[in-house]
Amino acid sequence: MGTEGRKTDKLHKGWSDRLRNNRCYENNNNGYSIIELIIVLAIIAIIISTVFYSIILVFSANAKSCANNMQRSIGDCKVTTMGKSAAYMELYRDADQNVYTRMYVMDSGGSYVPSEPQKVGTSRVYVAYTPEGGAETELLAGDKIEIRFDRASGGFEEDASGNIYEKLHVQGGSKKYEIVLTKLTGKSEVNLVP
Repeated sequence: MGTEGRKTDKLHKGWSDRLRNNRCYENNNNGYSIIELIIVLAIIAIIISTVFYSIILVFSANAKSCANNMQRSIGDCKVTTMGKSAAYMELYRDADQNVYTRMYVMDSGGSYVPSEPQKVGTSRVYVAYTPEGGAETELLAGDKIEIRFDRASGGFEEDASGNIYEKLHVQGGSKKYEIVLTKLTGKSEVNLVP
């Protein structure tokens, strides 16, 4: 063989080695690189944190809605008491743990007639009350409190058990709200507790 034949053999052998090496490299590339794994884990972490944050927002929205509905019911009861005839509002939790308000309005015969109950919160919401000079007490299934107004002044007055309530507490998710009840004026105000 001449020089030219050896060069061709070397060239041929060099290309065949490269092709063989490339095929081996391609055949051994069965796994994932560390970068691909990190990217997949980062995407999963972002999805999980988004879902978790969304759940917290839903529970927080339930608490805000419950607090606003309770305040609205208190305001409606006050307007009814000051306008038509004596009335009071009952706040209670039923056997399914849902929170309701119900207004009782005095008829011409002097009896209190109940209105339709209004659902103001779900079982996912924590509701409590603080009587004047007392401690925060959770509203449990079957518990009821009455909120009454003085017809002459519009301020809050004692219920059948002798309580006047200072605050109502509503919590859901990461948010806690207080409905502050001002005794002398009968005003109710929803505040976000930091």
